[in-house]
Amino acid sequence: MYVFSDFAGPLMIANGVTGARDMGYYIDTTLRWKADIAAGREVGPRLVVGVRVDGPANHARFVAHVATEEDGVRAVDTLAHRKDGSPRADFIKTYSWVPRAAYYGIVRESKKLNIPFEGHVPYSVSVVEASDSGQRSIEHEDDLSRACSSQDSLLRARSFDTASFAHQVKEIRDQAAIMRRSYDPEKCRSVITSLARNHTWVTPTLVVYQPYAHAFDSASTHPEWAKYVPGIVQAGWLRRARDLTPADSIVVRSYFSFERTNDLNKAGVKLLAGTDAAQAFVFPGFSLHQELELLVRSGLTPLEALRTATYNPADFFGALDSLGTVSQGKVADLVLLDANPLTDIRNTRRIAAVIANGRVFDRPALDALLNHVAAALKR
Repeated sequence: MYVFSDFAGPLMIANGVTGARDMGYYIDTTLRWKADIAAGREVGPRLVVGVRVDGPANHARFVAHVATEEDGVRAVDTLAHRKDGSPRADFIKTYSWVPRAAYYGIVRESKKLNIPFEGHVPYSVSVVEASDSGQRSIEHEDDLSRACSSQDSLLRARSFDTASFAHQVKEIRDQAAIMRRSYDPEKCRSVITSLARNHTWVTPTLVVYQPYAHAFDSASTHPEWAKYVPGIVQAGWLRRARDLTPADSIVVRSYFSFERTNDLNKAGVKLLAGTDAAQAFVFPGFSLHQELELLVRSGLTPLEALRTATYNPADFFGALDSLGTVSQGKVADLVLLDANPLTDIRNTRRIAAVIANGRVFDRPALDALLNHVAAALKR
């Protein structure tokens, strides 16, 4: 049995990731991991931790399930007032199958208790409704792709039936053709304008689509990094790959648009770098560098891409007084590079040293972290 933190934490630090937002994994395990990192008992990034809330269609054990408005209120109250005195999560992570009434229960109680809610836009509400309601951030560009269609309501209704992966694959196949035919540029501009006006942040996670878009070729699955991931995790990834046909890759490539990311950026929507590790062939730490490269490919400048992983997260969390820039008195979180990423964003991979919360990892120490993970997973 593997523990996600056993390999993810060292891999993130080895790749210069000194802070991360956990979007609702096994909450108690992740909170213990957060405490152990803060106390110096484990190597890993500073963590901001969410608890995932979803509808009855999702049967995962680590999800708080809601069906009614009262359930939504209760889920937020439980987060805010953990009776056993244990640490609570930092935010509510909404997921895709939250019913409409429950979503607005979450909205009302989160605002009342001043707890952020962020994550997926549930199929039961539109992107504009979520933004107008005060959802802090939207994860992935799937929801935006649907929102830019004149058939948005129909597409969301079709997606609400079940959380099974097989159903999702079928819906992606069917919906991609509808979205291509029904793309409405004026509606899309209106949606993006709403996001900018409401200060709703977006995490594109472009990297999560790449294996599916490129038929799980070696350029997108990175077999050279396989030694850093437990075999049980890789087996799950390979099952996902077997569920798709080569023709599906063409469908996925049409399902999202690099241009949409650039449209968000040009409109003033603030972006966050994220990867959705450990989705299929998304590697903790390593894939963050891929995401930065994909953001530049979408039209951002290298500086703008770098800000999505440095200044912007500090701004998002209200922590610019201690993080996000290099100045006296701030937390010592630094990544020292051997080449300039402003001339080539791929230079973010050329890491000479990492300083995480004041702890220095030189190149030999970073290599030792990688070697330790690889050796531990071979046993």
